[in-house]
Amino acid sequence: MRRAPCMILACAAAALSAQTQIDLKTQSKSVDFSAAPSTKPLQTGAVLPATCTVGQMFFNTSASSGQNLFGCVAMNAWLPETGTAALTIQNQGVLVGARPIVDFATGLGVLQAISDTGVSILVQSSLDTATAQTKGGQQSGQALLCASASGSASAYTCSLSPALTIYTPGMLLHWKPDVSGTGAPATLNVDALGAIPITLADGVTAPGPSDMVAGRTQEIWYDGANFRLLNLNPSSGVLGEARPVCGAAVRGRTWFVAGGTGVQDSFTVCAKDITGTYAWRTIY
Repeated sequence: MRRAPCMILACAAAALSAQTQIDLKTQSKSVDFSAAPSTKPLQTGAVLPATCTVGQMFFNTSASSGQNLFGCVAMNAWLPETGTAALTIQNQGVLVGARPIVDFATGLGVLQAISDTGVSILVQSSLDTATAQTKGGQQSGQALLCASASGSASAYTCSLSPALTIYTPGMLLHWKPDVSGTGAPATLNVDALGAIPITLADGVTAPGPSDMVAGRTQEIWYDGANFRLLNLNPSSGVLGEARPVCGAAVRGRTWFVAGGTGVQDSFTVCAKDITGTYAWRTIY
């Protein structure tokens, strides 16, 4: 009689040890783990397995957050399954393509600051004022101001802000010589790019003694070989203007009239005599 309980316990233990594990694939229907305390449906590890079969999933614990999930898309071929959805990219309604990555590249004169706010990706564009002209920069006139400080009447130099990197045919500068010209050939070297001859507007004739006056700003144009002086003010009367009545308002003004063939040129100045009478006085 004492042996009966022992026999029963031994049989129960043997039955428990011989229990067959359930195959969820073939021996279950509508499996619901929603009430389970926890589930781990994926294989995990810090390194992707060397081999896999199509449809297998893996959670890579060493990958960046949000990029941990991988799927086996072909025999022994893993691909990330997060962040791979293609985004359709258009340029003003015209299709460019569809890719999972959008790359923001800056262009000339544009700056971009891109940051992750934790909720969205913020792209903030701004103007690169070191390259692009602004209204304020244009009003200041600094970008084209070429103020010489070389102390030479034959080898002028100047620096621009920002510095000029190359001479370009057609470029205009506002040049302010620091020394008046003497009538001898002269050159201008901008930002040490090389000395360029200075000529009158014809691109050939060297400036005269009065064409380059210290402190007087004037436009110069680079023609590819020379800096040509533009907008030189000829003496009044040369262009055929009508001479005004001499008076206090025009006192000290000179007037030049070129004579025709066989006629002497006329050069006069508006001045008053000892009696206070204003008149055009002949100089030549």
